[in-house]
Amino acid sequence: MDLDVTTLSVDGVPVLRLAGRLNNTAARLLEPVLAGAEVPVVWDVAELGYVASAGLRVLLTHEQRRRKAGAPATVLVGLQPAVAEVFAITGLAALWRQAPTLADAVAAVGGVAAPQAAERLELLPGRWVAVSAAAGASGELLQWQDAGWAAASLGDLRLSLGRGGLGVRREVAAAREADFVFLGGLLGLAFADGETDALVVADPARQYLRLAQACSFTGEPGLALTLQAGFTVGELAAALAAHTGKAWQGLFMVAPDAPQGAAASLALAGPAGLALPGVLTLPLPGLEVAALPAPLDAVLTQLQGHAGDALVRADDALLPPGTRVWVWSAATLQEAGAHTLAVDIPAGGAAYHDETELIVRSLYADCRQVKLVPLTGGFSATTWQIESFDAQGRRLLPTVLKVGPPAMMDREHDAHERYVGPFVLNNASIGLGRAVHGEAVGLRYNFVGVTGDASTLRTLQRRWIEGDGDIVKTLHRTLAGQTLRPWYGQARTEPRALYVDHTPLRLFPMLPEVARGVLGDLIDAPTLPCPALGRDLPNPWRFLAEVYPRRASLGIDCKVGITHGDMNLNNVLADERDNLYVIDFSETRERSVGSDFARLEPVFLIERTDFDAGTDEAEWLRGMEQLYASAQPWHEVPAALPGISAYHRDFVAQLRELAAGYLGHDAAEEAYLLPLLEWTLPIILFGNRPLPLRRASTWVAALIVERLQRCGVSRAA
Repeated sequence: MDLDVTTLSVDGVPVLRLAGRLNNTAARLLEPVLAGAEVPVVWDVAELGYVASAGLRVLLTHEQRRRKAGAPATVLVGLQPAVAEVFAITGLAALWRQAPTLADAVAAVGGVAAPQAAERLELLPGRWVAVSAAAGASGELLQWQDAGWAAASLGDLRLSLGRGGLGVRREVAAAREADFVFLGGLLGLAFADGETDALVVADPARQYLRLAQACSFTGEPGLALTLQAGFTVGELAAALAAHTGKAWQGLFMVAPDAPQGAAASLALAGPAGLALPGVLTLPLPGLEVAALPAPLDAVLTQLQGHAGDALVRADDALLPPGTRVWVWSAATLQEAGAHTLAVDIPAGGAAYHDETELIVRSLYADCRQVKLVPLTGGFSATTWQIESFDAQGRRLLPTVLKVGPPAMMDREHDAHERYVGPFVLNNASIGLGRAVHGEAVGLRYNFVGVTGDASTLRTLQRRWIEGDGDIVKTLHRTLAGQTLRPWYGQARTEPRALYVDHTPLRLFPMLPEVARGVLGDLIDAPTLPCPALGRDLPNPWRFLAEVYPRRASLGIDCKVGITHGDMNLNNVLADERDNLYVIDFSETRERSVGSDFARLEPVFLIERTDFDAGTDEAEWLRGMEQLYASAQPWHEVPAALPGISAYHRDFVAQLRELAAGYLGHDAAEEAYLLPLLEWTLPIILFGNRPLPLRRASTWVAALIVERLQRCGVSRAA
């Protein structure tokens, strides 16, 4: 359909109706129509289905011409999604006002012109103002008193004044402290050294200001005035306090200041006692005050296109006639803490950094209170279980938050999209919310299957520590046999470069350096003497340095499938009904399908061993020797292992049984042993484990290498 242009009248208001397609040809035909002197301010575009780039240029030229002439912004009615998307992509959407129906647009036009004196009010003897709105709104004035550089989202601040600073970290914000004012995307800063700046904040909800002290009015202004006589700011505030009966007045003022244009000022006036800035004025070059629309949001949108780059102080500025003023009034100050997100962090937990605070405030902005319980504290990321509450104190569904560096978190987000979303992993994580602040990225896990406010989530690690060992073993069998079967059960056989897939240096490139610090020059010897076993063992560090590179191109047939990549008991949670939830997908990809089972073996056999609690190191190593030197197939475990509890032995037997079920009982041993070595060698890094255990992990790695040498001798490259 070609473009159809029609002019009609609705309740005496002229309306321009556009229907069809505004393509290049139609744009040329429309141009003379829009160049006319009397083009309606309301456009009905409900039947406009397409706008080409040439059409956009015509519309933009027309709108710029209107603004330059001081005319109000065009009101678009019924903007269709396809056209709205074009406006959004090109960044032009904010140029036009929009209304859902023609009746709404016609009604809005009545408030487009400069304010009329519907009511005149004598604030001081002989000095009058025209009242264009008297909503009588009862707003609140929130105070951050000695806020300690707490973070506040600019999206939560309406008309705000205070002292603070920009910066993710507190020390950065405090080093560049400034008085500030903020309203509707306009942020003005006045620094102690006299420097000033003014910023247009594109997305206030995502930008945070750290506060030393501040006040902010909530809600909308209760009065909109046009001054018909001159007032100082102090005179106006005092007169308004007498008129409203409320002590605190927040003023947003746009005053004509020809020939430079206009100036917007913000002020907070009330009883003494607040160490806040006085009146701060933002120059607005090229703005005609008389051409401003009446609604505040429309004014703020227009001001953003005129904001200058400096903020000036004017503690008792004179406001000339014609100044437009929007007024917030409040009877009392209230502490902001009762209206903002409260974050409860237990003492002695994982480190809670400034970046984490902003991530929590971004991802849980819909809550009034959150409690953080640390789940894991890895080398690069921290995971928290979140208990959250709404504004009425009602408990919300439990979630999990992970905070880490961008590379890791982006990898996790991508892996979740690729490997988790397309599969039904029982009660899987869904809807990863994402927030970035500074050098940290946060992901919020929501879950399918959590059913109500009484739901609880505990990691399998926590349940094991609390004495539910047998239940943990049962739940792990469910995890492997049911929850993750969509991954493991669809493995395929192919040649795999296992020495590339399972090198510990990919995640821990610093590993040899740390090992040298713990073991000294021993890591360079061909063999390592092991007094506890009375014999020399192959040196796993030499094996890592020399054999891995030689065998990098060696393809070994094995079953390959999607695996988690860091399957430990902290990455699996269970609710009160024993439904399972898997988290932490930063290492999820395709590899040997036995690797998740091999990952857990050192957790049970090494990481939880406590020599100080009576475990005999020599006897324990003899048990390890029997496990790895056994002539039995790799998936079988000796009936008893010296120095190793029956529970741990039985769990390892279950791991190998399940792995063999997916890999095949005749699978190459490297498909299990190399992932096992991949997670045994790094134990020497674990600073939270005793040094004797970290050293002993090298002897266990040596025993694994010894078995690898036996099974892989025919494959040596």
